[in-house]
Amino acid sequence: MSLPEFFASWGLFARPYMLTVLAAMALATLGVVTAARRQIFMAAAVAQASTFGYAVFALFAGAAATQLGGGIGRDIVVIGSAIAAALLTMLGDGRQTQGSRLDGDERTAWVFIAAGAGAILVLAQAPAGMEQFRRMQASSVIGATTLDVVIFAALLVLIAAVLFWFGRSIVLLLADPVMAAAIGMRVRVWDLGLAVFSGACVGLGVRSAGMLFTFGCLALPVMIAKQACGEVRSLFWAGPLVAAVAALVGLWLSYAWDLPPGQVVVALLCVTLVGAAAVRYAWDAMAR
Repeated sequence: MSLPEFFASWGLFARPYMLTVLAAMALATLGVVTAARRQIFMAAAVAQASTFGYAVFALFAGAAATQLGGGIGRDIVVIGSAIAAALLTMLGDGRQTQGSRLDGDERTAWVFIAAGAGAILVLAQAPAGMEQFRRMQASSVIGATTLDVVIFAALLVLIAAVLFWFGRSIVLLLADPVMAAAIGMRVRVWDLGLAVFSGACVGLGVRSAGMLFTFGCLALPVMIAKQACGEVRSLFWAGPLVAAVAALVGLWLSYAWDLPPGQVVVALLCVTLVGAAAVRYAWDAMAR
């Protein structure tokens, strides 16, 4: 299929296409934070907890959503429950548990497993809710709404503004938190703010695009960018750039081959990571 045909399809699939690109860029930018702190699996646990938040809503909050105004109320409650689950997971994991022999990775694994099993058990007798849960797990942007697009456009603008005004402080915090504390930065406050914002974005990503797409765009673009960039500062522009290119190419391939766009984008990022790592390995070998 030619590119003109793909661009012509934007009139029909504008919202899914825009959501794919905007969400990929926003999540890739936040992925720099998780990668710098070596919390990639923590992001997966947060995404899984978000699906559990939806499961709880689907079982207990249907009537409340109807009273809040039908579809809009349902979206508000679903997004709110997903964000709450993501925030509780991310912030709770960061606390030190006195007397516990479980380290951070082990607690993260527990959250991931418990949330996944709990969501399925909660929805086991709810066919409609189970179908929506499977869609969130498998990742689908086909049902994207205007609200989804607006939310991620606003998030991307907000992220850009924060990096413009506080980029140096964030880079220092991620690269050398001890030095950041020594020069007077309130490290705990910054950590809390980054956790809250990252958790909210992951929750929104799972709600709008599914778990696989959210986690894939959070982790893979930064991994690819790291093959060429050695500094945290450069990752903040290289990661979103990789995500945007992969999203556009993935959308084109998915339209040409009639495949699910979210999975195509993630698969493309996986293949690109393997290629980028091989090129970097060959480059380093030649430099020795």
